[in-house]
Amino acid sequence: MSRLVAVGNRAFVTALSGVGAEAVRCESAPEFEDALRRLAMQADVRLVFAAEPLAEAAPGAVEAFRRRSAAALLTLPLTPSDRHPGLEQVRKLVEQATGASLI
Repeated sequence: MSRLVAVGNRAFVTALSGVGAEAVRCESAPEFEDALRRLAMQADVRLVFAAEPLAEAAPGAVEAFRRRSAAALLTLPLTPSDRHPGLEQVRKLVEQATGASLI
């Protein structure tokens, strides 16, 4: 069975667990790197939502995850701004993870 995982601070993972994501709580870049390394080895993980501040603090971990895993990793902001991925990028990542166009 495919898994949806949220990686980030307590508020971030709690919010996404409401839509069925498994929570992987991280408060620092080293914890985030370790979590992504472990998740990249799990073939049933299909979609990972990552807190944007942690992903920005550990870009090498994000790149390594994307090379090692077939899962889509999507960074989500904790606060609104103009720098976030457009809907088309989100659509492609969700389709990659699920095999269907859901958005």
